[in-house]
Parts: sequence; C-alpha cells; structure tokens
Amino acid sequence: MINRSLVGRLWFAMVVLVILVMFFLGIFLSNFFEDFYFSLKTRELIDYSQKLAVMISSAPDREGWESELSIISKYIDAKIIIVDRRGLIRECTIQGRGMHRGQKIEYPEIERILQGETVVNRGIVPGLDVTVLTIGVPVENNGEIIGAVFFLSPVEPVTQTVRTVQSYILYGAMGTIILATVLGFIMSKKITKPVLDMNRVAKEMAKGNFNERITTESEDEIGLLGNSLNHLSSELQKSIEALSTEKDQLKNILASMTDAVVTFDVNGNILLMNDPAVELFSIKERDKGINIESISGMPELNEQFNLAMKEKSHIKSEIPFNGKIFKTGVTPLRNDKGDIKGIVAVLHDITREKRLESLRREFVANVSHELRSPLSLLQGYVEALADGLAGDEKERQKYLDILLEETHRLRRLVNDLLDLTQMQTGNMNMNFDRVSIKELVNRVTDKFTPLFTEQNKKLGIFVEEDLPPAWGDEDKLQQVMINLLDNAVKYTPENGTVKVDAFAREDTIYVSVEDSGPGIAKDDLELIWERFYKVDKARTREEKGGTGLGLAIVKNIIDAHGGNVSAESEPGKGTKITFSINTTIKKHP
Repeated sequence: MINRSLVGRLWFAMVVLVILVMFFLGIFLSNFFEDFYFSLKTRELIDYSQKLAVMISSAPDREGWESELSIISKYIDAKIIIVDRRGLIRECTIQGRGMHRGQKIEYPEIERILQGETVVNRGIVPGLDVTVLTIGVPVENNGEIIGAVFFLSPVEPVTQTVRTVQSYILYGAMGTIILATVLGFIMSKKITKPVLDMNRVAKEMAKGNFNERITTESEDEIGLLGNSLNHLSSELQKSIEALSTEKDQLKNILASMTDAVVTFDVNGNILLMNDPAVELFSIKERDKGINIESISGMPELNEQFNLAMKEKSHIKSEIPFNGKIFKTGVTPLRNDKGDIKGIVAVLHDITREKRLESLRREFVANVSHELRSPLSLLQGYVEALADGLAGDEKERQKYLDILLEETHRLRRLVNDLLDLTQMQTGNMNMNFDRVSIKELVNRVTDKFTPLFTEQNKKLGIFVEEDLPPAWGDEDKLQQVMINLLDNAVKYTPENGTVKVDAFAREDTIYVSVEDSGPGIAKDDLELIWERFYKVDKARTREEKGGTGLGLAIVKNIIDAHGGNVSAESEPGKGTKITFSINTTIKKHP
C-alpha cells in the first residue's frame, strides 16, 4: 500500500536517490583514498630510493651497505635491493628466498631501469609471496648508469588503511541512508499533509460541506494550491447558497401559487409541477417524469405544447377539464443561446370568473327586468289616468295606490343598489355605538309577527339571557336582521318554522336565522353573497323572488363591522345563516 501513496513514492524515491549517491560516492572515495595512499607511499619510496641512489653513486666502489640499508628498511618498512649494471645483486635486505649477493635478479622491468627509467609496479615479485609496491630507480655516476636500487614495500598496511577508510565510508553511508530514510519520511509526510488535507476538503465539498478549509503556512506551490482550493470552496459555497436561495424562492413561489404550473422538457416529459398541478392531474410524486400525452382528459394541452414548440411563441387558450374551465398559457423556455430547452404551462381556474361573468349578465338582465316592470306599470296606469279611463273616484284611487306601491318598490331597488355600491366602494357611513342585540332582535321580529301569522308560519326566538351589548351601527344591524328574516319568510313554506338564535362566546356575539325552506345546493352556496344572485332562476317578481341584493348587503355590512357571516344548507333541509359581531371596541374599516 505504501508504494501507492504519494508519501511512499516520495520516501522511496528519496531513499533510492540517497543509496545511489552514497554507493557511487563510496566507490569514488574508496578509489580516491586507495589511489591517494598508494600515491603517497609511492612518492615516499621514490624519494628514499633516489636519496639512496645518490649515496651509492657517490661511493660506487664501497662494499658493505648492510647497516644503512637495515636502518632505512626498518624506517620505511620496505625491503631494499641494490644491483649492478649487469643485474647482479650487490646488497639485499631480504633474507633467504634465493636472494643473495651475486645472484641475478629476475625482474621484468630491470632493463628499463638500467636504461634510466624510474619504474613503479605493484604485484608479486619472485622470492616474495606477498603483494608489494616495487620502486626501481637507476644509479648514475658521471652520467653513466652503474646499477639500480629497488624498494619493495608490502601493500598490506596501505590496503588495511584503505579498508579502514572504506569501512568508515560504509558506516557513514549506512547512517546517512538511515537518517535520510527518517528525514525523507518526515519530509514526505510534511509535503503530502497539505495534499491529504486538500483531498479531505475535496471529499467534504463533494458531500456538500463547504465550511472545511485547508490550513496552509507555506508560500510554495502547494500553499498556493491550498489557498486556491479554499477560495474555490468559498466561491462554490456562495454560488450554491445563491442557487439554493433561488430554488427556495422558486419553490415558495410555486407553492404559494393557486394556479397549476407544469414544466416540460422539449420531449414533453414533466420536469416540475407544483401542488395544484399534482392535485389537478392526480399525478403521484413518483410519476412526475411522465410524458404530456399521458395526462388523460386534456388533449388540448398537448396540442398547445406542440404549437408552442412549432411557433416558438406564447400560446393562450381556454380548456375545459373535469367540469371546470382553465385559462392556459404555454410559454417556451430558452437558454442563453436562445434555443428552446423546455415549455412551462400555467393553468388558471377561471370557472368562478366565468360564473361571475354569467352572473353579471344576469345582473344586467335582472336590473333591466326589475326596472322595466315597475316602469311599465307606471306608464300604463299614468296613461290610463291621462286618457280618463278610470271611471270613478274609487277606480282612480286604486290606480294611484298601485302607482305609489310600484314607486316605493322602484325606490327600494334604487336605494339598495346605492347602499350596496357605497359599501363596496368604502363610502358607507357607519355610526358605531353599543347595541343591545336582544332589543334589536325583539324589535325586528315584532315587525314580522303579523306576516308570520298571516302566512300561517311559525317564528321561534331564542336569545341568551344577559347577552352583552355589541359594538356596531344599530341601523345597519337592523337592516341585516330585516333582510335575513325577509328571506327566511319567503323561502319557508306554510306551517314551516323560522328560528332566530342569539348567544355570546367570549368577546363575540353570534346571531343566526334558520328557515325550513327548500335549502340551497352546495355549488350555489358560495355564490349567494353575489349581487342579484337567485338560487331559483325561474322565480318571478310576483312569486316574491326578490332582486338578489339582500344577502350581498348583509355580507358587506357584517364585513364593515369586522365580523363574519356564513351559510349552512342542504337541499330539502332548510338554510341557516349566521353572523358574528364583536362585543369590544375595535378599529373598524
């Protein structure tokens, strides 16, 4: 494993380099010291041999050099041989071994020496069994060579010295290798530690953790690389945080949108959709990658997708789906080069808008009808009076009573429209004060008692004892009660019952009016607060269907008081309308 790591490779390279250096250095030093010592010994022997040659040349006829040669031989640790010009031994410090005076010396280089050369040789010479360093120097007298001097020094002392030096070199090399190994390992670890830190930080970055940093103290290339990696990590963290923020913003925007939003790639596969889209198409989370063609019930969306891809422009349309109507906008998504990379589709539910548009058309028709009917009656009776068609005073009075009744009805209609307009534009005058709900309920129900008796209907009143006063406009709250009771009487059949309840919970008073009429369908329940909305469109004015303004006025008045109004109903089980109003003083619009 160590040879696979950077530490191991660096350490191995350094150790091998040191070993090679020490190996060649050891060889060089060994050879150098060997040559040095032999050269030193050679110069020493040549020097002594030349001096001895000078001594001999000064007394060529002298016999008996034994004492001088013995002293010199012991001093320089060398054997000495003196020969004449015929190569015959005159003096020799070698005892025995065939070396004696008068014997011809068997030395290959004798001829060269006798010719005047100084010869240096290393090897085994005849008569000796050891390797020696041989120095041969000619002896001259008056320019004539009369003999030669040989110095034979054993090389073992020099070799031993060289071996000692080589052992020191070897020990030094081994110590150097061990020290280099330790230092190399330490240096390798020191060099590779920042690299390992970079690897650790890079792995943390891959996991999404950009908070890790590399601690670098050096200013070399590794330090610069570490600082660059720290800067990269910081910039990536900023970029990813920015992308995450944008993603969260997009997610929050999509989550807060009530419109269905779907994003497709160029092949029509779903990439992204918000919760309203998931609910609309009933697509599970794991199926979000399906193709647009797999969305059942909405082939028009597929057609718009293909058209937007073909024309590369925004496509608008209205698509019916699951009993609702959606306004769709399909827009191509482009990259920086302007190429289309996908399609985003936004589906806005306009069912309510369509229904309200229908209500507005009905409103115009209803207003026209409600105005035309009394105006037609007024015109007819006025023309009859003007033409003198009323025969007597009694008939004229009848015509006038009808004119007055229709005039009042027309005025009430106009007043209701004006009041509702003022409420919705915020121009309604409100006079807040403490109002006794109990007295208000009793006062309004007293006005309706004759009507209940006349139509053979029952009225039940249940007002909580010790009901605290409410904070509101008494006239407007009375109008609310009148409108609710008027509707209840209209829709309650003969022998039916209308119940009025009033009770307090904490700081809120709740008042409800419940009839026993035909009830309201669930689809119509949320629309009863719209102007001129009628549950039964077939009802006529003569059947006391009203104009559809009563509940719209009720809702606006209660909203102006800061309260709430709600309706509960089921077909065939009657309708219960409840409003709430505060008992404490609050800031009201």
